[in-house]
Amino acid sequence: MTAHPVAKGSIARAARVLDALASMPEGASLGDIVARTKFSKTTTFRILASLQDVHYVVQDPQNCRYRIGLKFMGIAQSAGRTSIAALADRAMGRLAELSQDTVFLSVPEGAASVCVARKLGSFPIQTLTLDVGDRRPLGVGGGALALYCSLSRSERAAVNRVNQSWLSEYGFTAAFLEAQCAAFPENGYAINDGRVVPGMSAVAVPVLAPNGRPVAAFAIGAIGERMGTERVQSLLLPALRDEAVQLAEKLDEMGIGTPA
Repeated sequence: MTAHPVAKGSIARAARVLDALASMPEGASLGDIVARTKFSKTTTFRILASLQDVHYVVQDPQNCRYRIGLKFMGIAQSAGRTSIAALADRAMGRLAELSQDTVFLSVPEGAASVCVARKLGSFPIQTLTLDVGDRRPLGVGGGALALYCSLSRSERAAVNRVNQSWLSEYGFTAAFLEAQCAAFPENGYAINDGRVVPGMSAVAVPVLAPNGRPVAAFAIGAIGERMGTERVQSLLLPALRDEAVQLAEKLDEMGIGTPA
């Protein structure tokens, strides 16, 4: 089946307008978008109207500036999470085979940590503390704590202000999370010692962008008896760190998930 030339052109023009808006996150006037796209005012206005109809673009009623809508941003976020999970799949398989325990991949989203992938190991007692799609406050759980500790002090303070009531649902406080971060700058990993689900522990490392910002976190979860210091230090952490570095390199090469 051959592509309809008009439809193909319409999609390309809409994409060009969205690209222009993405480069102007503060909002753009019709004239700004015309200047970026080189389309006529009539064509640009028609494309913007169509994008508004499907809520991919919104217009501020006060200053009439256009911005990318939350619906489109949600699609972009979902695509980014899916891409990261796909790129991490083999790494998670290797970690699950090595540890025989459950491997989780989480990504930051605002003040939350979202589980985007999970791989089960062969050990008879499996750790199923997170399903794909589950959200927790940054800092609650192994991967979420690795992401939290990778932020600057001011960013963590902002996260805790937003999450104050949410953290209390898990019996957590900002002071407790800050205490967990004390050794992170030197060690580079986070430990959840059964604080979220009694008897279930996890060790996690962040996946960092070139600018040092956390893009994701690998975590291995198991029953507490399998999280002894020797096993964590000699077996789990070297593997986690190696896979985190490799995934960071892949993401950087593809330009996926790099925070601003």
